[in-house]
Amino acid sequence: MNAANSENFARVGKLDVRYALTGDGDAPVVTFVHGLVASLEHWAPAAEALCASGFRVLRYDLRAHGSTTALREPCSRHDLAADLVGLWDALGIVRSAVVGHSAGGVIAQQAALDFPDRVSALGLVGTSSACNDKAAAWYSQCIEVARDQGGGALMELMGASPGKAAVPDGLGIVPVIEAMRSLNTDPLTEPLRALQVPTLIIVGDKDFLGVGGSVILSRAIAGAELEIVPERGHGIYEEAPDWFAARLATFLTKHLR
Repeated sequence: MNAANSENFARVGKLDVRYALTGDGDAPVVTFVHGLVASLEHWAPAAEALCASGFRVLRYDLRAHGSTTALREPCSRHDLAADLVGLWDALGIVRSAVVGHSAGGVIAQQAALDFPDRVSALGLVGTSSACNDKAAAWYSQCIEVARDQGGGALMELMGASPGKAAVPDGLGIVPVIEAMRSLNTDPLTEPLRALQVPTLIIVGDKDFLGVGGSVILSRAIAGAELEIVPERGHGIYEEAPDWFAARLATFLTKHLR
């Protein structure tokens, strides 16, 4: 089964959301949420492996990313979580596990808090529930570059591989980055303590964001499993795709079957 690319679209509010949905229609659903300046293509190897393990896999482009509509208007973390659940509604998906990387992990956390009956499990990869002043300043720099120089300059600033994903809309991605920066004044750590959902947290010990945010997440979410992987960085799901997919499949099989 080819999980590489997709030109399927679903209408979600004001958005035309590009998505790829693969695997057996009766299997448990796993939704992947990418990070800033990425796209659904980044999850292709993991999607292939999980489909082979008996899961149905949904990937999509966030607003202002890939081929999904760029709305040049404010949005919150709640809006980004609602985009995800709106896509499920459009596709007739009642419940799904959510695996999010970096900013996608923030969206996964927010979705689990805002729509607890819809999220069956969480996979949080290289992400955090809060944003310190240094990280907030970094987000502010990203906003300035995106607004003044465009999405291509933002990709360069963030070290994104050229050609891996479409260049994001500069003005459209600004509200998404602002939503991430809001973790500085409105962190998710305390609300997560009430969460009751199976959670796997994965982080590379060479992640440029550090492992502290993942440790905090593991202490906030009851029963969460924490995996700190030696010699791996922020993009662990691409650096070690076979290991990542196998670890994820083991966790999801345990909790969803």
